[in-house]
Amino acid sequence: MNQGFTVILLGRNNFLKSFSVSGRLLISIFVFIGIITLSAIMLFIYNTRISISEIKQSIAEEQHRELSKRIEELKSWITELRRILSDQITIDNKQRNFLQIASIHPDIWSMGIGGSNVRKRSTNLSIYNEKVIENLYESIDVLKGQAKLREMSIRELEHKISQNFELWRHIPSISPVPGAEISSGFGYRVDPFEKDVRMHEGVDFNASLGTPVYVTGDGFVVFADWNMGYGYVVDIDHGYGFVTRYAHLSKILVKEGEAVKRGQIIARVGGTGRAICPHLHYEVIVAGIKVNPLNYIDFRDIIVD
Repeated sequence: MNQGFTVILLGRNNFLKSFSVSGRLLISIFVFIGIITLSAIMLFIYNTRISISEIKQSIAEEQHRELSKRIEELKSWITELRRILSDQITIDNKQRNFLQIASIHPDIWSMGIGGSNVRKRSTNLSIYNEKVIENLYESIDVLKGQAKLREMSIRELEHKISQNFELWRHIPSISPVPGAEISSGFGYRVDPFEKDVRMHEGVDFNASLGTPVYVTGDGFVVFADWNMGYGYVVDIDHGYGFVTRYAHLSKILVKEGEAVKRGQIIARVGGTGRAICPHLHYEVIVAGIKVNPLNYIDFRDIIVD
């Protein structure tokens, strides 16, 4: 049996109005209102999700643009580093060639220190971005390897230069009388005393009496005294097979056994022994053989301390 309900409405001035509603209709009304309310809630939730999704998409797009920008910057920096290291490799080859050291093979330069490291793949990146990032890592690994190799090469070059500098300091390579003219060179000439052709085994520098005489390389004094036709003489043993002789001196300022440094004043120009006028007779002896001193003199007259 369908039970009815009486609905009483209270209006203004206590006006009462009532009407009867069946139970089924009332239930239908509540169900309808519930459906409308639920639909509205679901529509709100849906719209909210759409809005959140759009916001997330917008954020993701912005992050993607920022990531792309950063990646392009990294690519630009890597390109610049490649250029710098390429220049360094060229310089390294020139330095090794100059110092007569074997060059590093191009394959070794290209491989760096052995390629990229194995890295765990990120789950937050797309396959494309993951590949791009991995390529950047590989490029950075190669650059790191080349930089490390260049660093090792520089240390090797410095060691070689240090060894060579020790040798260069002992090679007789400056003029013993800076600025003086050569009055007689190395080779055959007419002897000023005997008037016959004889071998002149050194170089004569025209200089006034008392002009300072400089030692032409580091070494030790092995002779400092009178030596027959040479007059007063200083002989310097530079090591590495080099010996220099300074003859016709007026005054000797060093003694046997003394260590001397390139550019140090060791004597004064004179005309002692078989000499017509004041000058310095200078000889360079290599492994016991007298050679042309001009092959070793740097006439820029730079004195290295």
